[in-house]
Amino acid sequence: MPQGRYVPKPEVTISDGTLAFAPTLTGWEERLAHFLLTRSPLGDLVRWVAAIKASVHAKLLAGFLLVTLLFIGMGVISLQTITKMSSQSQLLDEVHERVHWSQEIQHALALQMNFTAMALLLRDESTVENILRENNRFSNTLARLEKAAQPEEVQLIQRIRAAQGDALTTVADIANFVRDGKIDDAMRLQLNKEYPLYLQIEGLVNQLVQREREKMDRLRASVAAANRKTLILMASSAAALILLALLLGFVISWSFILPVQEAHGFLSQVAKGNFGATINVPNRDEFGALADHMNHMSRELQRLSESQRRGSHELQRLNEQLQQASKAKSDFLANMSHELRTPMNAILGFVEMVLDEIYGDVPAHLKEPLTDIQTNGKHLLRLINDVLDLSKIEAGRMELVLGEYSVQEVVETVRASLQSLALEKGLGFVAAAQEDIPLAFGDGRRITQCLTNLVGNALKFSKGGRVAVWVEQQGENLLYRVSDTGIGIPKNELENIFNEFQQVDMAMTREFAGTGLGLNITKKFVEMHGGRIWVESELGKGSTFFFSIPLRVNHGVTT
Repeated sequence: MPQGRYVPKPEVTISDGTLAFAPTLTGWEERLAHFLLTRSPLGDLVRWVAAIKASVHAKLLAGFLLVTLLFIGMGVISLQTITKMSSQSQLLDEVHERVHWSQEIQHALALQMNFTAMALLLRDESTVENILRENNRFSNTLARLEKAAQPEEVQLIQRIRAAQGDALTTVADIANFVRDGKIDDAMRLQLNKEYPLYLQIEGLVNQLVQREREKMDRLRASVAAANRKTLILMASSAAALILLALLLGFVISWSFILPVQEAHGFLSQVAKGNFGATINVPNRDEFGALADHMNHMSRELQRLSESQRRGSHELQRLNEQLQQASKAKSDFLANMSHELRTPMNAILGFVEMVLDEIYGDVPAHLKEPLTDIQTNGKHLLRLINDVLDLSKIEAGRMELVLGEYSVQEVVETVRASLQSLALEKGLGFVAAAQEDIPLAFGDGRRITQCLTNLVGNALKFSKGGRVAVWVEQQGENLLYRVSDTGIGIPKNELENIFNEFQQVDMAMTREFAGTGLGLNITKKFVEMHGGRIWVESELGKGSTFFFSIPLRVNHGVTT
């Protein structure tokens, strides 16, 4: 990858000193990202992820899988926590049940003592049976409690069972005394032996109940602490997993965002014409390949730009040479035209004086060649005038002589000057203008020259039929129209006929004499008046030339 690089503004400096494009910090998200990329190890981590040689698809898939594993881990922790809480709840239920059994033992013992006292008072068999029934309930409950008791409680339960056995034997003796009517003996046995045994058993049972209650209280406190610890652990795990997921999302996303922003800045510079810009990203994935391609594109654009610049300088130099050559040509033509026009006017003057027989009678056999000399001389003089006009226009020395002129007089002048040519070729010739056109303001002589050029061309390129001239006013403009029934112009040549020295083809040049300057000069004079010229034509059916100029030209144009 190229070493040079373009760094758009604003910039983010990563820990290795390289610079990366950063967006304008318009929100807290951008400011936070800027801080994390520049002031924390996350910048190094982003660059490390970007430098992993793997595709973007693989990196995204790995990131999603890792996040999924993290949440699966969180689910496993939650299940373990729920299982542990369920186990503790079960233990608490068991302790609560043992407390309940110990309380039943207390109740059964109290009922035994009560029924024993009642047996002494009531002296009936049913009360004795109640004593035995409560003793059985006491023994059964004590047996259940012994099965679930802890090792340190077994000895206490055995002491209770031994004392309960003695108490049961004493109760049997008391019952026999009662049956025999020996109430005093029964009462002495009750007071001296049964009651102390009951007090002993009650003390042992109270110890058992107290132990079970203490175990239940400890277990409750343990369960509450475990629940708090579990909630803290789950909350911490959830927060840690969420932070890890956010971290992974931040690192992976910014490993893609930074090269995209680099590419954006690079393309912005390229769009501004800075083809020397290069882009350098640490990615070894599709973004890295894209950066290589963009750098290759930049180098190619730079090469093409330099080549184009050299070509432009060369073209500019050639254009300057052409402009100098064109100016030299125009100056030469202007000078030569002046030099040629002066002797040509003298020649035409002498020929005209000879034909007017100022120098004596002219033999009949000389009049025809002298007339031909005069005709061709005038034609040559028109050509010289066209060249002189063109050279003045190109040299920037042509000026319009603005003034008021009559459109009707322009049309009449053209009709009178070209009527004889139309009659000579056997063509119909009509020239007219709208009667209510007011006096126009412009260079009447140049407008007459433009119309003469168009009509002359129409007569020259027509072998039969007619030529018609019409001028009308359209708002603030004048529309001149010259139509003929001549040879017409091909569609592909319509855009070229107004160029200098341009005729449709060489065969036409040979058949119809001309230099091709008339239409070009006409176009330039029309444009100097602020107008435009165009043509409509169909090959073999004739042509119609139009030019539109303002009725009153409000500025003088120098070309």
